[in-house]
Amino acid sequence: MKKLWMLALFAVCCGAGVAHAQDVMDIIGYLYESDNSVGVQGFPPSDPGDVMAGLGYVDNISAPLTWSQDDYEYTFVLSDLVSVGQTDLGGGEIQAFYTGGTLDIIAQEYADAGYTMPYFGVDPPDAGAIGSFSDGEIYLHGSFSNFVINFDTTSSVGSFQGMLVFELGTHYSELGQELQNPNAVTIAGVIGSDVDPNVPEGYDLEADGNIYYDGTIPNEDMTWTDVKNLYR
Repeated sequence: MKKLWMLALFAVCCGAGVAHAQDVMDIIGYLYESDNSVGVQGFPPSDPGDVMAGLGYVDNISAPLTWSQDDYEYTFVLSDLVSVGQTDLGGGEIQAFYTGGTLDIIAQEYADAGYTMPYFGVDPPDAGAIGSFSDGEIYLHGSFSNFVINFDTTSSVGSFQGMLVFELGTHYSELGQELQNPNAVTIAGVIGSDVDPNVPEGYDLEADGNIYYDGTIPNEDMTWTDVKNLYR
């Protein structure tokens, strides 16, 4: 796994029925909101119409899915999460909901003549960087719903959570009927802001999370008080 600043992962704690959660995959990477060229403000704030996107790596994939790190590099490309604006919760805490959005899990074969080592670039969106993370077969493709970010502007940490519906991909059939259920899969994790020196120039957030199945209660948002308690 590429060495990034590792946040304390609590992704399975962000959903209900965690005792029954089944891990699908783990992700880590960087996010940006809208155009982050020089002089343009990214996240925060999250204004209506701003678009969240991101790039990163998949460092674990669980059964029933199959994978081979010897043969493939696994990456993700997050696109087109549109902000409906942020809500001020007081004390420097904000919450932002998003609509739309997709997540592509990409398998890049090392032996392929066209293999390109992924790079984040600067001041995203960077077409070359996006191309380097999406150059391969679509292992899985999914669409988001109920995506929300909670963020403490004082401590520069927060969380994200949403529902993810996988729709296609070379390994889609391996998910089985249970994991193809449109209310089955949660994506959740923690974020930290670009105050960390390891975050590439122009990216707003580092994200460390996982995708998991919870067959007990498919979706239950975590309160901001619950999130803060995880850091105490």
